[in-house]
Parts: sequence; C-alpha cells; structure tokens
Amino acid sequence: MSINIIENIKKQYAAEGGYKEFFLIAIPLILSTGINSVQLFINRTFLSWYSKEAFAASVPASIANFAILSLFLGTLAYVDVFVAQYYGKKEYRSIGPAVWQSVYLALGAAFIIFCLSFFAESFFMGIGHPTEVAREEGVFFKVLCYGAFFTLAGAALAGFYAGRGKTKVVLFVSLFGVIMNVILDILLIFGNLGFPRMGIVGSAIASMISSCLMLIVSVILVTSKKNNEIFNTRKLTPNFDFIKRLFKYGFPNGCQFFFDMAGFSIFILLIGTLGVNELAASNIALNINHLAMMPVVGCGMTTSILVGKYLGQNRPSISQSSVRSSSEIIYVYLIIVTAALLLFPKQLIYPFVSGGHMQQIGQTEQMAIHVLRILAAYMVFDGTNVIFAAAIKGAGDTAFVMRVLVILSIVMVIIPTYLIVIVFQLGLYAAWWFMLLYVAALAGIFFARYKSNKWKKMRVIEMDISEN
Repeated sequence: MSINIIENIKKQYAAEGGYKEFFLIAIPLILSTGINSVQLFINRTFLSWYSKEAFAASVPASIANFAILSLFLGTLAYVDVFVAQYYGKKEYRSIGPAVWQSVYLALGAAFIIFCLSFFAESFFMGIGHPTEVAREEGVFFKVLCYGAFFTLAGAALAGFYAGRGKTKVVLFVSLFGVIMNVILDILLIFGNLGFPRMGIVGSAIASMISSCLMLIVSVILVTSKKNNEIFNTRKLTPNFDFIKRLFKYGFPNGCQFFFDMAGFSIFILLIGTLGVNELAASNIALNINHLAMMPVVGCGMTTSILVGKYLGQNRPSISQSSVRSSSEIIYVYLIIVTAALLLFPKQLIYPFVSGGHMQQIGQTEQMAIHVLRILAAYMVFDGTNVIFAAAIKGAGDTAFVMRVLVILSIVMVIIPTYLIVIVFQLGLYAAWWFMLLYVAALAGIFFARYKSNKWKKMRVIEMDISEN
C-alpha cells in the first residue's frame, strides 16, 4: 500500500495541475504573503515595545482600515483571474490594457477612502475603547487611509504577473517593500538616527512610504519594452466596457473581502469593550493567525490562477486536478500549524509579552493561550474555506461567495458577538467559540458549492465553453 501511495504522489506531482506546477506558482506567492505577514508581525511587535496602548490600538485600527480597503482591493485584484483566462486563451495583447483598467478603478477607490478618513477620530471615540487607545486608533487609521492608492494600484499591477503564474516578480516587489518598511519603522517609531519619535503614527507613515516605493518599482517593471511588445502594457487608454465587466465580477469578490474583514473588525471592536487585557489577548491570537494563514492565502491565490488558466484553455478537468493538489498541500501544512498552536502556545506568544510594558500584563498571557486552543480548530476550517472559495472564484462564481459572506457575517458574527459581549456579557471565550462556528459553516457551504460542479461552466472572458 505504501508503494501505491508513493506512486500516486509521484503521478500527482508531475501531472498538469499537479504538485510541481502548483509549487512553482505558489511558493513565491506564499513567500510574498508570508513576508507581508512578517511585516505586520514586526510592526505590531515594535509597537508592543513602544507602549501597551499603541499595540492595543494598532490591530483594531489596521483591521478597520483593511476592511474598508478590502472592498476595493478585492475588486481590483480580481484582474488576476482575467489575466489568467486571457493567458490560457493566448490573448496576450489583452492583458496589459486589462491591468490598467484596474489601476483606474484604484484612483476612484482611493478618493472614497480618503474622504472616509475625516471620520476616523469620532468613529473610534464612539466605540467605547479607553480614551488613550481610541485616540491612537483614529490617528493610525487616518494615516493608513492616505496611502490607499499606493496599496490598491500596487495590487492591480501585481495581477499582471500573478495571473500569468510569474509570481517570482511579485515576491521580489514584496520583499523590497518589507525591507523598506522595517527600516522606516525603526527610524520613525523609536526616533533613531535623528528622526522624530513618532510611535504609532511613525508606523503608519512607514507603511505608506513603503507602499509608494513598491508601486514605483511595479510600474517600471510592467511597462518595460519587452512586456509592452508582448502584452501591450503601455496602452493606457480607458476601456469602460472592460471596467464594467471587471466591476461585475470583481465587486462581489470585493464585497466578500469587505464583509469578511468587517465582521472581524466589529468582532475586535466589541472585544475591546471588555477591557485592554481581553483586547490585547485577541490581538495576539489574530496576529499569530494572520502570520500562519498567509501561506494558505497564497495557496488560495494559486488555486484561482490555475483554475482560471485551465478554464481559459477549456480544460475544467485539469482545473479540478489543481484544486486537489492545493487542498492536499494545505491540509498537510495545517496539521503542522495546529499541532504547534496546541503544543507550544507560550513560545508563540512570547514576542508579544517579552518587551516593554507588555511584561506587566500576565493575565493577557493566560487569555491568549486559551484563545489559541480555539484558534487551532478555527484554522482547519478556515483553510477549507479559503481553498474552495478560491476554486469557484477562479471560474467567476464570485456572486455566490459574496452572498454567503454577507449573510453569514451578519447572522453569525456581527449580531451574535454583540449579544454575547454587550447584552449577555458572556465574555471573551464565548465570542471566540461562536467565531469558530461561523468559519465552520463557511467551509461546509463552499465545499458543497465546489462539489456541485457549476463552476466548470463559468468564464469571465468571452469564449466558447467546453465541458471536457
């Protein structure tokens, strides 16, 4: 039997849509998303060393910012699927102009986010968090909003490479941005080398500047002479018909991201009303979750790319094979991660409780350890959710994903968390157990949708559809 298992692994490794092809695309994306997670991890660790209030404020504010950003980020980043299907169909000259339409959408989105920044301070003051924390949340959120265009446009241009499976370039740009961000953090948070000591504001400014530098590098790479000759990347003319199509498929994808992040934002904001220790414990758990799940997100992006590529070639059976490869790899990874959460919780939270004022909150450590136990089960369901949602989105089934996320975010996150925390005052752990139930429901629904095979007949570009 062991020989048969090894032979099956070898066969799946070499096949189209198999492990080898998956890893060639996924590893740079995993490293890229992992590097971005490391960046957030380092930023928040620096802030935990700066002050307890700065650390407590950083996660709710950044999650709230990303919740708003994600509505537009998910819309613009869906250009990856268009690029993948054009690439599979060998319509190379359509790829460059498609990417620029996403950049134009980024301009309008950034203006909306900039307008929202004016309400930041009054919003966080009205949530009920401690005054000092709420003040820093508002300032941090506002500065992050100022850099929205750099982040959005950068994601659009990354689609030029990611959609074609050329993910090493995405990794290079991400690595450059993280290095710049960490350097700027050290200078601006703590006031080194003559720079002012700016704390949480310095962290936000560092993120904005590094995003701007990443965008500049991306523009230079995308518009190179070679890329223009093959992919028409210097054709900047707006195409409103394509923008409408991108919005049709991308906006539900953005809504999915938005309600997913909005649910988490409201969850964290309500947890914050329980006290600084409860908020800090949840922040620690979410930071660890974010760091551990980003490789899974990279695998999800790879799944969408491969599904889109082979559907563009009218080969849905190979798309299905790529989903199988992705799910098997992800579950092996999650077994390792969940074991670490259960066996080594103190070691995982050590960076957050070893420096500065965090040493004074021993109660937070015990709360965080308990939440990590819940998180271990949470991550298994969330991995299932990510991979099968990515599979059907790679075909264009974004409206279904949006409807599920909108309904469940309201029914199973926002309303229950308010009742648990505010009305019935059941505390931190009850809220986290209900969050686990929510992600389990998502996993079951997206898996069932994938198994229905409706996605095999979907495309986002115009073409004749074969069921082979």
